[in-house]
Amino acid sequence: MLFFFGFLFGLSTLQGQPLEQLVTLRYSSEPLGDVLADISRNYPVRFSYSPNFIPVDRHVTLNVVNEPLAAALDNIAEQVPVAYAAVGGQVLLKPDNSRENQLGQLQTLKGKVRQTSPIYPNEPAVDPQTKAERERLMRKMYPIGEAGKTKVIQGGGDSYREINLAVFYRPAPEIMKEEEPARKNTADTRLAQISLLPFVGTNAFRSNEITNKYSVNLLWGTNGGVDGMEVGGFVNNVKNDVRGVQVAGFGSRVGGKVNGTQVSGLFNIIGDSLTGVQAAGLMNIAGDAQAVQAAGLSNVTNGDFTGVQAAGLFNVSAGNADGLQAAGLFNYCDGKTKTQLSSLFNIAGDVQVGQASALLNVGKKVSGFQIALVNVADTVSGVPVGLINIIKNGYNRFELSANDAFYANASMKLGAYRFYNIIQLGARWDKAPDAGGASLMSWGLGYGLGTALRINPRLLLNVEAVAIHINEMERWTRELNLLNQLRFTLDFHQENRRTSFFAGPVANVLVSKLYDPDTGTVGSTAISPSYTFLDHTKGGANVKLWVGVQAGVRF
Repeated sequence: MLFFFGFLFGLSTLQGQPLEQLVTLRYSSEPLGDVLADISRNYPVRFSYSPNFIPVDRHVTLNVVNEPLAAALDNIAEQVPVAYAAVGGQVLLKPDNSRENQLGQLQTLKGKVRQTSPIYPNEPAVDPQTKAERERLMRKMYPIGEAGKTKVIQGGGDSYREINLAVFYRPAPEIMKEEEPARKNTADTRLAQISLLPFVGTNAFRSNEITNKYSVNLLWGTNGGVDGMEVGGFVNNVKNDVRGVQVAGFGSRVGGKVNGTQVSGLFNIIGDSLTGVQAAGLMNIAGDAQAVQAAGLSNVTNGDFTGVQAAGLFNVSAGNADGLQAAGLFNYCDGKTKTQLSSLFNIAGDVQVGQASALLNVGKKVSGFQIALVNVADTVSGVPVGLINIIKNGYNRFELSANDAFYANASMKLGAYRFYNIIQLGARWDKAPDAGGASLMSWGLGYGLGTALRINPRLLLNVEAVAIHINEMERWTRELNLLNQLRFTLDFHQENRRTSFFAGPVANVLVSKLYDPDTGTVGSTAISPSYTFLDHTKGGANVKLWVGVQAGVRF
């Protein structure tokens, strides 16, 4: 008998010990499953339950400081329909559907001496429904470790069994990572919600878990997702995805994807991809986008972009921009782009269609056009049109030459074979009538355009048009004194060599308003060939026309 009473005392101690464990717990709206797992990690307490019947997704809030575990479980039971009991050194949880008395702890009644189960005594007070639920849970559990051997002691006409309790535990099934997002999105979908501020509305503290067909946020609202339409007076905040229409007075922020239309007074921000339309008074931000983005200040995509970006100041794409970027100041694309239009500058990787701006275009492989004051690229198979074209693998030449207008010329030619710019300096020396026979220099500064047509691997035809302002025997001539040349030169070079020799005819048209008060003549006195086709003065301007020759070497 002493052994039997000792066993009962030990069993009662074993049952109560986990519930008497002093704990300090602080949780704010955390899932019940995470709370139970965290308690088991931090304290020597094991929970036994079936996640198919215990609502492990329900959120609970705890604030317990150095109190018994039973007090914390009572607090949980007030928030979630569960009951608990200390059995075999662990805490067993079961669903509590009655909630009539709001009691969290199952009454562990003193059973008779004779037992039929190592965990549940055969108590007459237990209702049949609870007994059936216990038997079903027992069938779902499996033992960890092996039970000891059973001993039978005879005494007093009754038989008592000395048992060795085995620990039973069935862990919750693990949620695979790929299943987690689907679980979030399908957790709860409702027809509509209305809110005043975040978590102050019809969905209360579950606002960021629920997907709504229709959502109305009077001031500022939070949702788990939107599958229809959302309207906000100031700000819409969605944790997951939006499919449909989102309208806000100030702005909308979405943590996931948007498939539809966003319209806001100030901003739209998307953490993932966008398919549809974004329109904002100030800025739009998205990940990958297949859309039309329109903003008063800026559009930004953190990935690839397909469609149209239109902004008052600038557009930025961190990936490829397969479409049109149009901005008041500048466009930037870190990858390939099709078309960029701006008033200041455009920067991109490869360009398929073209770039146009007032100041600068920068690209790598340009298959189309570049139009700006300065164009910069690695290669251009199209046409760069600008005052200066710097093409790394283009037509870049330095040239020394002579013709009948200027005896010494130095030219820089930059651009592509189809279109390049010419910057030229020329000089000649003539005897001035009033300088006692001394020679004075006249010099010219010119700018022109040209194209190089490949005839065969060793021969090019250069067609160039150049306008040269002539400063005649002085530092700078203010009057009109302009020499216009149309050149046709053949370029001879060896294959794969950059040094070449060239020569060809030049058509010259000199327009001058220089006036000599001593002789009363109008026109240039330095450049006046005897073989001119035309030498005519009218309206205070002299025009000379002749054909000359130019030859030189290019590097």
